[in-house]
Amino acid sequence: MSDFLQGLADLFFGISLPTKAAENAHLVDNLFNAVLVISIIGFIGLMGVMTFFIVKYHRTQNEKSEYIPHNATAETIWTVIPMIIFVAISVFGLFEYFKMNEVPKNAYKINVTGFQWGWTFTYSKKEDGKIVSFDKNELMYLPVDTPIVLEMTSTDVLHSFYVPSFRVKRDTVPGMNSYLTFTPTKLGDFNIFCTEFCGTSHSRMRGIVRVVSKERFQKWADREYKEANITDPVELGYRLYNKNCASCHSAGANKIIGPGFQGLYGKTREFADGQSEVANDEYIKNSIYYPGRQIVKGYENKMNPWVGQLNDKDVEHLIAFIKTLK
Repeated sequence: MSDFLQGLADLFFGISLPTKAAENAHLVDNLFNAVLVISIIGFIGLMGVMTFFIVKYHRTQNEKSEYIPHNATAETIWTVIPMIIFVAISVFGLFEYFKMNEVPKNAYKINVTGFQWGWTFTYSKKEDGKIVSFDKNELMYLPVDTPIVLEMTSTDVLHSFYVPSFRVKRDTVPGMNSYLTFTPTKLGDFNIFCTEFCGTSHSRMRGIVRVVSKERFQKWADREYKEANITDPVELGYRLYNKNCASCHSAGANKIIGPGFQGLYGKTREFADGQSEVANDEYIKNSIYYPGRQIVKGYENKMNPWVGQLNDKDVEHLIAFIKTLK
C-alpha cells in the first residue's frame, strides 16, 4: 500500500523534483509531498470558505452584517488544528533528518574542500602502513549502491555543497568539518551546486558526481592512486618530458626545433660563441632555466626560460630521464 501511495505521489508531484538517485531521497520527497498536499488542501479550503462568505454575505444580500464579538470554539479549532499539523511536520522532518544522517560503518569516505570557486575531492587509503591519496577537481567518482560519507570543509569563505538528485545539502565552513552521507543508486552524471553566495563567481561554482559500477570505480581508483603516487624519478621525468619538452626536443638524436636528448648527457656541447661545456647536471639545469645564456652551435635562441615554471625536483626528474637516453 505504501508503495502504491508513493507511486501516486511521484506521479502527481514528482514532476517538480529532480531525478531520484540516492537511497534515502524518498525521505525528502515524502516530506515535500506531504507539505505540498497539506498546502493544496489548505489553499482550496481557504479559498472555498472565502468564496462562500463573499457570496452568502455579499452587500446586496445583507446591508449590515451581524456583530459577533467572539467565538471560542472557532478560535480554538483554527488554532489547535494548524498547530497539530505544524508539530506533525516538524516531528516528521526531524525523524527523516536523523535517518538521513546515520553513517554506516562500511561507508566509503571522501574529503571535500570548497574554495573560491570550485570543489576538490580527496580520495585516501592505507597502503603498506601509510596513507596514500589523490585529488580530483570538479568531478567526483562514486561506486553505485555503496554508502558514501563526505567529510567537508572550506579554505576561504562559507560554501554549501548541494546535489539535488541525492537530496543532500550541507554547508562547508572554514576551520570546521561537516559531513554528509548517502548511497547512490543510479548510474550517471549528477550536478553539484554551491547554494551559499560566496563571491563574484558563485554561479559558476559547479561540479559533477559521476556514479559508475563498482568494478569501473575500482579500476579508476587503482589507476588514479598509481598515477598520483609514482616515486620513480625516471618515470616522473618521462612524464614531464612528454608534457613540456617533446614538441621541441626528440627523445632520439634527430633535431626538431632544439637538439635531441639521446646521448646528450656527458657529451661536450659547443656553443655559438665558440665556448664549450660538458652536459652534466648543472649544465642541463641552467639550460632549462636560462636557455638563452648558452646557445648550442647550429641552433637559434627560441626556447623560453622555465625558471618559475619547473622546480628543482622537476629538473632532477628530467635529468634522470635524459640519463637513460644513451
